[in-house]
Parts: sequence; C-alpha cells; structure tokens
Amino acid sequence: MGIIVFFFISVSISLIAQALPLETTKAQSKASKESVTIITNTEIVSNFIWRGIDIGGDMLRRRNGEMYSSYTYSPALQPTIDIYSPSKNFQFQMFGSFQLRNREDRDSDRRLFQTGSGGVGPSYISEEPKYWDASNQDLCAQNIQTQSTGAMPDYSTCGSRVPGKDVTPTTEPNGMRRADGLFTAFIYNFDESRLGKISAGIWFYNTFNKSPAFAMSPSTQNGNPYASGGTGTPYSPNVYNSNNTNAITRLSWHEYFIFWKLPFLESIEPTFSIYTQYSTDNGGYMAGKNYLSLAMGHEFRKDQFFRIQPSLQFGYAAANNLLDNRNGIQDITGGWTFSLGDFFARIVGIYRPDLYIWDTNNAYGYAGGDPSRASWNRTSEDGRIPNPARMYGADNTFVLNAIEGLNTGNASVDSVAKLYLREKYTLQKIPQTILYYSFGVTKSF
Repeated sequence: MGIIVFFFISVSISLIAQALPLETTKAQSKASKESVTIITNTEIVSNFIWRGIDIGGDMLRRRNGEMYSSYTYSPALQPTIDIYSPSKNFQFQMFGSFQLRNREDRDSDRRLFQTGSGGVGPSYISEEPKYWDASNQDLCAQNIQTQSTGAMPDYSTCGSRVPGKDVTPTTEPNGMRRADGLFTAFIYNFDESRLGKISAGIWFYNTFNKSPAFAMSPSTQNGNPYASGGTGTPYSPNVYNSNNTNAITRLSWHEYFIFWKLPFLESIEPTFSIYTQYSTDNGGYMAGKNYLSLAMGHEFRKDQFFRIQPSLQFGYAAANNLLDNRNGIQDITGGWTFSLGDFFARIVGIYRPDLYIWDTNNAYGYAGGDPSRASWNRTSEDGRIPNPARMYGADNTFVLNAIEGLNTGNASVDSVAKLYLREKYTLQKIPQTILYYSFGVTKSF
C-alpha cells in the first residue's frame, strides 16, 4: 500500500489528478440555484499521477521490467460526476480511474520453471540451483531443469504436478486493471463569508481488482512455500512474497479534508487544504498521515469560448507514513489548461524537491516486488532505488549470479565488492520531475 499509497485538491480543474475532490464552481455557476445540479467531467490522461505519486507509470514500469522515468505513457479514462443539492451546500462526488492499456497480467520475473506466480525457478537453463533454490523449496522445478540439460530427472518429486503444465513460466498479478479504482466523496460547502469559502468532507477510495502488496512490510504478508528472491549472503531465501496470492488485497483508504479558499488575492483564488488519513487497513501504518496543499490559479478570458488557465500547487507531507515518518515538500505541481467551450486540454509538470520522502521501500516498493530484497535499497539518503529493468530475466540474473560468485579469497573484500557491484548494477536515480497531459470535456445538467 505504501506505494500506492499510493493512489490523488485544487481550486482548478487542471489539478484533478493531484487532489480531490474536483471543484466545479465555474460549471456550477451556470446551473439553477433552485434545483439539483449535476456536473460531469470526462478526461483521458496520459498517466495516473496523484500528489506527485506516479501510480500508473511506476506500476507499468514494474510490470514490464523497465527503468523508472519522468514520462510514462499509461493512459487512463477518468470520469467524474458531482451532484449538488438545490442549496448547493451538499455535494456528492464520484471519481473513477480506469486503465486503457496493458490490462492483462504478464510474466515479469521470467523464470523458466515455476509452480506458481512468484515461485522459485531458474532464469536460464544452466543456472545453478544454489542461486535460485538454495533451500530446495521446489525439487520438481530442479528436476525439470535437470531434464532440460539432458540428464535423468526424478519426477517423483513433482507429485501430482505435471511438468510443462503445472510447472512452467507463469504470469504475475500485475495487469494494469489492478490500478482501476473509485473515489467517493461527501462534501459540505459552507456559504461564502468575509473569511472566505470553506468546505469540509470525507472521501473513500477502493480499487476494483486485487493487487500485489509489494509495498507492505514482510510481517504483514503470509508466508509462501514457493517464494522468490535471491539466495545467499547478504540476502536470504524469501519466505514472504508479494506474488503470494494470499498477500494480494484490494487497496482501500479514507481521508478527512478541509478546504479554505482564502478571502484575498481573489484573482488567483488561493486555497489551503489539509487531509488526514485514517485508514486502518494493512496494519494502519498510513493512519494519521497528513497532506497539506496550497493551490492557486487564474483563468484568462473567463466566460469566453477560448480560455487559458495556469495553475500551481504546493503539497507538503507531514509524515509520509508512520514507518518512515519523514516530513517534506511532496510535490510542486504546475499546469496549463486550454479550453474551447466545454472541451479542454492540459499539460502538467510535477517537481519533487525532497527526494528522501520517496527514497524508501514504503514508497517505491521492494526490489522487484520482493520483500527479501529490501536490503537492495539499503541507503535512504542517496536518491537511488532499485531499477525494475535490472531485476529479472536471464541477462540480469547471469550478471547478478556472477557478482554473487565473486571469490578473491578474502571474505571481507568479497563482501564489500559484491555489495558495491550489485548496487552499481541494480540502482537508478529517482525521477525528480514527472510529466503528463490530458484532454476531456465538462458538462452540466
């Protein structure tokens, strides 16, 4: 959940992906003040990003075994509906996000013989079992590997499992459909006064499909007898694995929030917001997390057919989570929205100044989704994290095994050299800037 902690206020429509709820003052102003008002916003975004968290892009990069990047094309459909009471004080909102591509699961660990998703198995035919199954967790897979090299296998170790059917490359639960989710918000908008305009409410978020709990600490996951992970010092066989179906769950979290549109500088509509998360799922380690936002924007050519709206938001995390307990500026988000009638297009850039908030397994997940590789991101002050492109596959495994097999005759030298070489090969810089664009249409009824 940490990463997905994943998963998203601002005074302007241009920041819908950064914070919720979406304020629809402009569209509402056109509606009758004596009837129920319904406002819809349908948007296609190039990537699902929320509060500086690259939800869609990072998930897709892990799925495909690709390096984290400032720009990832992972399009999503994001419809919003707001329903206002006749007085316009009560507001009900639903916001959904639905991934449009790469929705199916994929074999991301690329192991040749596995009993199930995330199971141990060789990455290439000649890989020695000491590297991939030092604890003899799956003797059947070992014997299938033996047979593939021309030797005589002992299939009695397979029991009822059929080689080539039950012990074969398998997909992991990583399809982008697992990022689909729905926000439901209940808001009360107080009447505007000389102190400004204040709104308060509560929202809930739930995903529709189960997702790997890759960002959960190992103690919150169930043991997996066919667990993946590196073997040997300094990392031991993994008994907790994110691909364990028993450790896969739907994401659900909740927040209280207050918005205060300040009574000055009205041309840029400065709005201060505070969110407090109170979720108790996954051990409740996100409960008590606070996110503070200051947003502003100005619409040029207001009420005309062609309009331009720049916007800017500053987001501060008062404890990124209860495990890391790090404070800092989480995101600075700027955007430009260009509108033609009810249609709009926008481009948004996000800058993350305090990278130490993100330099943690509870933000980016364990290396390759594997909690036993937590030590692979052992330094939380260097701005570097495990690169998904260097985790799995025959090529990466061959290099990592060669590093593990280093032997100079001096154990102390070997230990330092292995650590240095492994980190040099597997780590990458955390992207400090993120970009996305979108287009959509807004209608009121």
